[in-house]
Amino acid sequence: MLGVRFSDRLGKAVRTPARDALISTSVDPSKKGRAFGFHRAMDRVGALGGPLLALLVLSLFNNQVRLVFLFSVIPAILALFFAIFAKETSVQKSPATSKNKQGLRNPGFVIFLIANIVFTLGNSSNAFLILRARELGLSVALLPVIWMVYNAFCSMSSPIFGSLSDKLGRKPIIVISFIYYAVVYFLFGLANSLLAIWFLFGAYGIYYGLSEGIFRAYIADLVEPHNRATAYGLFNTGIGLALLPASLIMGAIWTEFGSKWAFFTSAGFSLLGFLIFMLGLAFRKSAKQKVN
Repeated sequence: MLGVRFSDRLGKAVRTPARDALISTSVDPSKKGRAFGFHRAMDRVGALGGPLLALLVLSLFNNQVRLVFLFSVIPAILALFFAIFAKETSVQKSPATSKNKQGLRNPGFVIFLIANIVFTLGNSSNAFLILRARELGLSVALLPVIWMVYNAFCSMSSPIFGSLSDKLGRKPIIVISFIYYAVVYFLFGLANSLLAIWFLFGAYGIYYGLSEGIFRAYIADLVEPHNRATAYGLFNTGIGLALLPASLIMGAIWTEFGSKWAFFTSAGFSLLGFLIFMLGLAFRKSAKQKVN
């Protein structure tokens, strides 16, 4: 099972940076937020429909779990079929681009990467959200339903905030995303009723719309096209490396001090990431003023 999980993550690591780079170079620069928002929405629609189809297979075939995994090959093959029709845009270095941007050494990208790594130390496995719901009395039968609520809000909010970032700019929404996550996790810590948990799962889905697609569009704003796949790879690697200690920290604090302080700690890491991002923006603004 460990080998299967490792292979799954390896496949995602190979696919994701190239996919994000392809999206960023395939759309009008003024619509990058909308494009990434739409992509993340479709990803969540799949996450919403997948479990439903799995339940259908289980009900039709007398709970044959192996059939669920066998049938999951069909969507993968369909995805490969449609990938044949995707046209990759040619990306070439230009003297103007090289002069105006600093590639992966762009301070904006480096600071954004550091801010997200620090933030991710508080972004532990979503399994802790399920544990919190169970702690407040949510039945096992309703776990798929509350997860569907989360995914539904992810799907609805991603294209909305992605398009909004094209109009207002990425930075204001990224700032809001850090603060919003801290507030939501703080409220998870304070929650004392099942009704609050249902609302918070929906609210947490909105955070996904404020972050996932917009973060990728922001990286495309900072890094020139011929370096984007590497930039996305570095970003995903940094996040991935921080996820393991994030869950260890969450679990240790939960065990020692209770769930409330575990969620408060996660909120604190989000605020720390926010401060790093804001300091980075201030530093870059000051540097530009000195140059001018």
